[in-house]
Amino acid sequence: MAAPRRSFSCESATQTLEWMNAIAVFLRPFKPLLDAHVVNFFKDRLWEMVDEQWMECLRKESVENLLKLPSGFVQDYWPHSLQEFICTLRSLVFAREPKLSHPFLCNLHVASLGSVLTQGMSLKKKHEVEILAAVISKVASGSGAQTIIDVGSGQGYLAQALSFEYQLSVTAIDASLHHATVTNARAERIKKHYAAKIAGSQHLKVPRTVTCHVLSSDILTALSTVSLHEENVEQSTDTNNSLENDVLENLKSHIGKASYLYNNRKIGPPLVLAGLHACGDLSVNMLRTFVDCEQVKAVVGVGCCYNLLSEDHAEKTNTPCGFPMSRAAKLSGLTLGKNAHDLACQSAERWRSLTKDDALQNFDVHTFRAAFQMMS
Repeated sequence: MAAPRRSFSCESATQTLEWMNAIAVFLRPFKPLLDAHVVNFFKDRLWEMVDEQWMECLRKESVENLLKLPSGFVQDYWPHSLQEFICTLRSLVFAREPKLSHPFLCNLHVASLGSVLTQGMSLKKKHEVEILAAVISKVASGSGAQTIIDVGSGQGYLAQALSFEYQLSVTAIDASLHHATVTNARAERIKKHYAAKIAGSQHLKVPRTVTCHVLSSDILTALSTVSLHEENVEQSTDTNNSLENDVLENLKSHIGKASYLYNNRKIGPPLVLAGLHACGDLSVNMLRTFVDCEQVKAVVGVGCCYNLLSEDHAEKTNTPCGFPMSRAAKLSGLTLGKNAHDLACQSAERWRSLTKDDALQNFDVHTFRAAFQMMS
C-alpha cells in the first residue's frame, strides 16, 4: 500500500487557503471529466482521456475492488502514478468523522422530546432535532439571544422544539406556503397539549411563520433587523416566484425604521440564525447575513443539497452566487458546475456498501441510457 500523503487543516486562514489551492490544482487537469454527465463518459468515449495504464489495470480488477476506489483503496501492483493519484486524493478529502469534543459542547443538556413534539418525525429526524435544538439553545444563551430565525424551516419540527421545549421566540421562514400552513396547524395542536398540562399556558411560545424565497441575504437581513415580534410585520401568502419581493414590500414600511436603528447603533435584540438541512444557497445566505447584520450574533446550520449551490460562471444574475463564496476561493480559480456538484454529493460509503449485483445494475442503467441516446 502506498504511504498516505500529508494532512491538511482549517485551523488558520493560511492553512485553509493552502488546502483550497491544493484541491483546485488537483482538480484542474480532470475538469473535462468532472463537467461531463456519467452517460457522456460512455457516449463520448471519455475513457480515452484516462491514462492507458490505469485503464488496462482497472479493467482486470474485481467489481468489489472497484467499489472501494472512492474510499482511497489501492493495490501495490497498480501503476505508481495511479497509486499517487489515489493517495493524493485521499489526503485532500474532508474528514467525515464527527468531532463533538469542542469545549463549548461540554455538559450539553439534550432534552428528550416527547411523543407530541416528535409526531411525524422519523427516528433520524428526531435525533437531529433533539441535538440541534440543544446546541441552538446553548448558543442563544451564550450570546444573550432570545429569538431564533429558523431558515428553511420545513414543517416546523426544529422551530417547535425550540419554542415549546426551550421557550425561545422563533420565526420560521420557508418558501412553501403549504409548509407554513402545516407548521401553524401543528403548533396549535402542540399548544393545546401543553395548555392542558401547564398553568399560565397563555405565555407559551409559538413559532411565527413567514413564507418567502430567501434568494439573497437581503431578505434575511431585513427580517433580522426589523423587530420580528411586531404583529404588524405581515406574512406573505402569495405562492408565485416573487415571494421574496412580496415580503420585502410588506416590510418596506419597517425598513426605514430598521435603517434608522442600525445607523444610530440602536440595534434590536440579539438573534441566532439556525437551519437544519438549509438547502443550497440558504446556508450561504445565512453566513452572509451573519456578516452583514450586527443583530445576528451566531449561526447554527447544517447544510444540504450542495449540488444546488449557484455558481458564478453559470449564473448571470446580480445576486451573489453561492459558490465560490470567499475572495480566496475565487482567486484559486476553482470552478465546478452542475455535474461536478452532483458528483460531489456521492458518498464513498454508499459505493463501498453496494453488492456486486447492485453495482452492475447501477452501471447497466447508465450504459443503456447512453446507448439509447446514441441511437436517437
